[in-house]
Amino acid sequence: MRRDPDRYRGALLSRAQWEALGHHCRDLSGPEFTVVYRGFHTPTDHPASVNAMAYVLQRHVLPGCVISHTTAALLHGVRLPWTLENGVAFLRPGPGDEGGERWNAVPIIPSVRPGLSLRSGAQLPKIHARIPPSAGKAARRGVIVHRWKPGPVQELGELVVSTPEEVLRELATMMPLYDLVAAVDGVLSTTQPVSGVGRSDIGCHLEAQQGQPGAPLLRAALVLAREDVRSPGESLMRMLILAAGLPEPDPNLPVVDPVTGRRRLLDLAWKDVMLALEYDGDGHRTTKDQWRDDEARRDELAALGWTLARANGEDARRPLRILLRLARALRERGAAVPSDDHITGVVAALPSRGLTLQLARRQPRYR
Repeated sequence: MRRDPDRYRGALLSRAQWEALGHHCRDLSGPEFTVVYRGFHTPTDHPASVNAMAYVLQRHVLPGCVISHTTAALLHGVRLPWTLENGVAFLRPGPGDEGGERWNAVPIIPSVRPGLSLRSGAQLPKIHARIPPSAGKAARRGVIVHRWKPGPVQELGELVVSTPEEVLRELATMMPLYDLVAAVDGVLSTTQPVSGVGRSDIGCHLEAQQGQPGAPLLRAALVLAREDVRSPGESLMRMLILAAGLPEPDPNLPVVDPVTGRRRLLDLAWKDVMLALEYDGDGHRTTKDQWRDDEARRDELAALGWTLARANGEDARRPLRILLRLARALRERGAAVPSDDHITGVVAALPSRGLTLQLARRQPRYR
């Protein structure tokens, strides 16, 4: 008798296990099931999580492997650029979902983005795993195998994964500098889920991994990284500001109203000239209450002498407008800034750096 696969939503079982549950081999070859690894199937409508895929890979498909690269980054909560691996970063729960379902104290990462389905074109992510260079033939379907020199690992629930420091070095082989800086910013930030890793820990790891892939780029990113940066967008905007030759702003500068005692954080601030840039990413949405709070915040800061500029995700992809505006504001306040022609030339050269920001080659005119 045919069983309903919905009873086993999220399961990832071998062919023999599914058959023992009453599913014929014809069922497993049909649209109700999807092959994850050779001989292992999951229900198409309710596929296994990234956690389950990593567990089965490590225990049954490629025993002894270490979960690494972007898969380990997802499990640790390390920031990833949105374009990497077909938007794999979107699998990680958002800031309001930290209290969601967990597996052995580790947040469960869905394998399909919300609102998408394996029936309508969505694809399962490939799990990254590393094995020693001398290891024998490795499974290929559903997994990206890295034959790397063994690096530090840790247990995360029932999984053995690369440590956050090692994950950053692994990511340095997959992404350009600006995106890597955003990832390091996230690890160093006290507000992020990656805890217990400081700048000195990453530095010591780099000393131990000299000459290994990704180490030079990670060393450069560590120099540029800053603590207490709350979002990747803020990291990327700061890098664009520095690339343009503008003075470096302080990330998340606290400002206290002496009358009310209320503490406000400015995303990127030049405190000497009391100018700040507030970044709203593509996911920013404003309810009526949020809009009122934003307006009250702006009024309070204006009363204290601050001038606020705003940027969004489109400004990150087409940064010339906001960079010229900031340069003009800083120049008017006596700060030393490059000419508009210099900034325009810098922005025109940015696409050659391979940023995953997908900077447009044609920038809007702004004078």
